[in-house]
Amino acid sequence: MVTHTVSGNAVGYGYLALAVMASVLGGGATALQLAGLAPHTALWVGLEQSHAALMLLFVVVPALVCAFGTLWLPAALGRTGLVLPRLNGMALVAMCAAAVFLVASPWLYLATALWCGATLLAIMAILATVFDSRADMQERAAFSPFVWGEMLASAVLLFTVPVLAAVATRGALNGTSFSRTLLDGFAQPVALVTLLIGFGIVFETAAQSVRFSKRAVVTLMGLAAAVCSVVWVKGVFAAGVAGMVQPSLLSTSGSLVLSAATLASVLLAVVWMAGAWRSHIALRVPMLWALGFLVVVSTGWVSQFVQAEGLHSALQFGTLFAVFCGLYLWRGEVCDRWYPKSFAVAQFVSMSAATVLAVPGLPMLCQVASGALFVLSGVCFLVAMGLSLSRNTSMQAAQRQGHTARAQVVSL
Repeated sequence: MVTHTVSGNAVGYGYLALAVMASVLGGGATALQLAGLAPHTALWVGLEQSHAALMLLFVVVPALVCAFGTLWLPAALGRTGLVLPRLNGMALVAMCAAAVFLVASPWLYLATALWCGATLLAIMAILATVFDSRADMQERAAFSPFVWGEMLASAVLLFTVPVLAAVATRGALNGTSFSRTLLDGFAQPVALVTLLIGFGIVFETAAQSVRFSKRAVVTLMGLAAAVCSVVWVKGVFAAGVAGMVQPSLLSTSGSLVLSAATLASVLLAVVWMAGAWRSHIALRVPMLWALGFLVVVSTGWVSQFVQAEGLHSALQFGTLFAVFCGLYLWRGEVCDRWYPKSFAVAQFVSMSAATVLAVPGLPMLCQVASGALFVLSGVCFLVAMGLSLSRNTSMQAAQRQGHTARAQVVSL
C-alpha cells in the first residue's frame, strides 16, 4: 500500500501540473493576443484556437475531478489510495497525450478520443474507490460534501463523455472535417462538474463552523446532476451531430441546462447562507477562496436571471476559486502541511482583482491589466506551493518555529 500511495500522489501531482500548464498556455495566449504581442506561428495559432478546449477539458476535469480524486478523495474515505492506481496512471498518460495532439497536431479527432478514454478511465478508478470504501465501511458513516461532489461529478462525466466520444467517432468515420466547436458543445457538462465539486468543496470548508442540512445539500446536488445530464444528452440526440458542431441548434436544451444549474446554485447558496447566519466564520485562507467562489457564482446566476446569460462565464472563473480553495484546504487542513499564508492571501487579492477587471465591456486596458494580475496570482501560487513542498513541515511545527524565532528576536 505504501507503493500505491506514493504512486497515487505522483499521479495526482501530474494531473495538477497538466491543469497548471493548460491554464498558463491558454490564459497566456489570450493575454498576449489582447495585448497584440502574440507571435504568428503555427503553434501559437493552435494555442489561440484551442483556448476554450484547454480551459474546459484540461483544467476543470484534471484539477477538480482527477487531481482531487487522486490526492484528497482516498483520505476523505479513510483509505490510503485509489483501488485502481495503474488505471489512473494510464488515464494521466492518455490525457497528456490528448493535450499535445490538440495543440500541436492536425489529429484533433484522435485528441478528442484520447481525452474521452482518459476521462473514463480516471472516473472509473474514482467511482470504484468510492463504492469499494462503502462496501468495506462497517459503521456506514455518511459521506462528506466533498465526496458527494466528486461522486456526482464523476457520474455526470460517465453519462456524458461517451456521447461526446460517439459524436466525434461518427464525424471521423464519415470523413467530416473537425470543428473546434465540437468541444465547445461540451461546455454545459463541464460547467455542471464545476458547480457540483465547487459547492462540495465550499460546504466542506465551512463544515466545522456552519450548520447546514447535509441531506438538503446532497438532494439538490443529486437533482442538478440528474436533470442537467439527461437534458443535455437528450438535446444532443435530438439535434444529431450538427447540434454538437453548431451549438446554436442546441440553444433550447442548453438554456434548460443552464437554467437548472442556475436554480441549483441559487438554492445551494441559500442553504449555505442560512447555515452561516449568526455563525462565527474564521477567515482562513480556504474560506477566502470559498467566499470568492460564492460571490462569483452568485454574480453569474443573477446575470443569468436578468440577462439570460452569465452563469457559464462565471463558472469559468469560479473554477479557479474552487480549485485553489480545495488545494489550500487539502494541503493545510487535510494533510496538515504548512504554506505561507501571506502569499496565499496575495494570490487571492490579485485573482479577485483580475476577475473584476475581466468583466466584458470594460476598456482594453482593463483586460490587459486583468491578464497581468492573473499572471501575478499564478506566481504567488507557485511560490506558496514551492515553499510548502520544499519545507514539508506540519502546521504545528511551523508555528513552533515561528514562536521560537520571535522569542529570539525579542531576547536580542
